[in-house]
Amino acid sequence: MTPTLSITREILRVYDQRFLEVDRPVRRQLVASGKSMLGCLLTETVRQALPEGARLRAFCIENELFDELERLIADDVAGHREGAVVVGGRVYAVYPYLRGVPRQDADITAEVGVEHALTSLAWDRDVLRVRGRAAIDRVQARDTAVELVLGNGKEEHRFAADRTDTGFEALVPMPAPGTWAVQVSVCALGLTRTAPFGAVRDEEFRPPKVRPGVELALAGDLVITPAGTPAPPRRSLSARILGR
Repeated sequence: MTPTLSITREILRVYDQRFLEVDRPVRRQLVASGKSMLGCLLTETVRQALPEGARLRAFCIENELFDELERLIADDVAGHREGAVVVGGRVYAVYPYLRGVPRQDADITAEVGVEHALTSLAWDRDVLRVRGRAAIDRVQARDTAVELVLGNGKEEHRFAADRTDTGFEALVPMPAPGTWAVQVSVCALGLTRTAPFGAVRDEEFRPPKVRPGVELALAGDLVITPAGTPAPPRRSLSARILGR
């Protein structure tokens, strides 16, 4: 991180919950001061290195959009995020109350990931029935394809999931000996995003019934490891295969 970028990020960090808690005259003074300081710092390179929230704060400060800045910060504090659209393979955040935002400031293609949750696991002989939810973050699409991907660093196997009323269901056969990490892959509107799967679980999630020959350790993402194979650090939901 360059010194210029570091200083810019520090300046913009002031515009958080604390900004909303001071009197309005103070807020206006903070915007005026911020505009003056950012004027010599916000090169195009620095702007593009900032995350979306910081870029949009800078846009509001530069244009003295007081009400819009307050709403942007309040939404951020509340955890509310606006939706996004896909245009030409790029993802752009859409803020109805912000007009004139440069396309490059609204571009969140590199920041969009996968929203996912594991709903349930159940054994059906040597098949693991996996249910969950997965979608590309902030992008609404009617047709969304979901796959579970098992990889061991050298090869991978993909299992297409079927849509259900509440998400998806995938059937994963018992893999060959080795250590297999499970990821979820989502494709919608020409975009594909992949993420480790299993660490985020529904509140009502319950461990599956004990299956003879298999030990499940629920601590995060899903990793399947046969008995006798050194297991990776337990950062995830892991299954130790004790016998076939």
